[in-house]
Parts: sequence; C-alpha cells; structure tokens
Amino acid sequence: MLNKDCHHNCNQGNCPFAQDSNNANRYVCLKCGVEREINRYPSGFGSIVMLLLSLFIASQLLINWEKQDNQPQSEPAISSLR
Repeated sequence: MLNKDCHHNCNQGNCPFAQDSNNANRYVCLKCGVEREINRYPSGFGSIVMLLLSLFIASQLLINWEKQDNQPQSEPAISSLR
C-alpha cells in the first residue's frame, strides 16, 4: 500500500493527504504521492443496489395488495327496519 522507498514520515500513517480538485473521492499524499480512494465502488454500484431494493419492495407491496383483493369479502349485515 505505502511506498517502501518513501524517505518521509509517511510509513507511520502520517501522510498529509490532500483532496484531488478533479475527483472528490481521490486523496494524494503531499510528501510521497501515495493515492487513496474513499469510494472503492463506482457511483453506479449504489444506484444498482437502490434499484434492486426498490424493485423488491414494490413487488412485495404488489403481492400483499393482490392477496387482499383475492380474499372473500364479508357481506354487510342487513338491519331490519321496523
């Protein structure tokens, strides 16, 4: 991970990281140039997970709605008018 040839204090975890102005997830050590990525997965990964989760929830709601529609409905009680 860290450059073994680095002659700075970076190998003890003291890297002064700076954020890349073009990529908010990328940080670079100012002393040795070691790169770190905050989000290891591309942004599309989270979108796919959210899509699958929303499809699962929608299917569960649809199944429950269909079960309620298929249940026999009780007839209302007829009250006698006297």
